This record gives sequence, C-alpha cells and structure tokens, in this order.
Amino acid sequence: MTKVTTLSMEEERVAVRDVPVEELEARFPGVAPSAISVALQLEGARPEALAFGPEPFDSDVFGLRIGRVVSACAPSVAGYRALLAALAARARADGYDQILCRAGLDNLAQVWALEGAGFELMDIGVTFGRTLAGGIEAPVLDDLIVRAATDGDVEAIAGAMVRQPWGSRYESDPAYAPARVQELRRRWLWNSHRGRADMFLIGVLDGRPAGYVTCRLDARSGHGEIELVGTLPEFRGRRVASRVLARAVAWFSTRAAAVTVRTQATNIAAANLYESGGFTLRSSDLTFRLSIDRRNEGMS
Repeated sequence: MTKVTTLSMEEERVAVRDVPVEELEARFPGVAPSAISVALQLEGARPEALAFGPEPFDSDVFGLRIGRVVSACAPSVAGYRALLAALAARARADGYDQILCRAGLDNLAQVWALEGAGFELMDIGVTFGRTLAGGIEAPVLDDLIVRAATDGDVEAIAGAMVRQPWGSRYESDPAYAPARVQELRRRWLWNSHRGRADMFLIGVLDGRPAGYVTCRLDARSGHGEIELVGTLPEFRGRRVASRVLARAVAWFSTRAAAVTVRTQATNIAAANLYESGGFTLRSSDLTFRLSIDRRNEGMS
C-alpha cells in the first residue's frame, strides 16, 4: 500500500508519497535500488523526490543505527522540508538514531530546509579535481620507494595513524566516542587494503612505511577518487605525501579521465598539497546530521 503523508509547510499543504519500487532506478539514476530503504516523492511533482538508505559501516562501528540521504531534489524550501519531515518520521519508526545528509553549498533551498528541520551542521567539505588527458609518467624517486601495500605495511600504518587527528567530522561530533572514531579509522584502512580501494600505494623511506594514498575507480563513469592520504608522524616534512600523490596520479592517468579528492575546508595543508599536485577546487558541500530522540517512545 502506498503511504501518504500530508504536511503543512509555509501555509502550503504538501503531500508526500512513497516512490514505487519499479520507478527507483529511473527516479534516482546512479543509486543502486538495493541501497535505498526509503524513497519519497512530492505528490504531483516530478522529479522532486528523496532517497534514503542505511550506513552499515558507521552503524556497526558506532553502535548506532545511522542512515544517509543518498539523493534529494525539490522545487523549494517547502518541498525539501516536506520530504525531510516525512523521512524523519519514517526513520524514527524504523529505529534509526541518526540521519546524515550532504548538500551542495550552492543549494541554498536544501541547506535552509535542513536547518529548519532540526539538522545540525557537522562538516564543511571541499572537493578538488584534476582532468587526465592520457598517460602520465610516474616520477623517478631516489630516496622514496612507492609500491602496493602489504599486510605488514597496513598494520604499521594503522598503529601509527589511528590515534592521530584526521580533521574529519567524527572528531568534533560529541555523538561519537574517541575510541570508536579510532576503530573507524583502523577498519577504514584495512577495508581499503582488502578491496575497498582499487590501489593502496605506500611510500617507503628508510625501509619503513612513511606515507600512503588509496585510489578508487568507478568503471561506469571513468572517474577516479583519492579517498585517504596520510604521512606517518616521524616522516613529516620530507615531501612524502606530495610524491606518493604524484605516483597515484600517474596510476590513475591510464585508467580514468578525471580524479577527485575531498577534504575538510579547514584543512589548509591538504588543500595546498592537492593544488601543488595539479588539482583545482571544484565544489564545496555541507554535511548535516539529525539525531532522533526516542526517549519518550511508548509514553502517553
């Protein structure tokens, strides 16, 4: 049965319905239907709709049921508010603790709707990109060896890096205990080595892992993404990150038409690293979180 929620938004009555299962792929291109647990649309409006799905990795690490808005489009603040209010009610009924949503900095209607719906700003991100027009020769390095990571490399990296600040939104969010944030970092590194990344490159100095970069490919779009970049504390100041990044770009150059990397807007060192590596600023975004309070459930 199709569910209908009618909400009064800015003196308008906006009806929200479920998106039929058979329309998911067409309504949300690029999002796997299996990743969607709730899909909502404004009645009589196309293609204004919202898709939401679980975040199993974060949920497992933090011991919270966390979901994310994976796609959202509406004609106005009122439209976004209607979709978000209906989603919050559905997520609360389904036992979720948090809803995450990332909005482009230029989408003011969505940003205002998120703020008005009780979402809190948790992160400001910037994405840098570089277009690749053919093979780039890997740089020749005298003192630094760059190669694919081994289990021993990742073990050494995880031991040194999980306790270091990464400048991510998890560190400033009081909902996440520091020990669980460290566990998320450890699992992220190991998952990248075990298949999440298509290539996990290590820079070796003095016979030890000194820095790393993880590379992911989207075969359908021909797009590459650098997900993690880091230098171990004792090797900082020796140009490890810039040279491992250059090797990663060379690796991408025969496999992708473009590559992007996202970091926090406050991470000036990372921004300088990417710009010096030939990347330019492409976009900015805001990540919001809604905490769902169920303490009064079942009380009259």
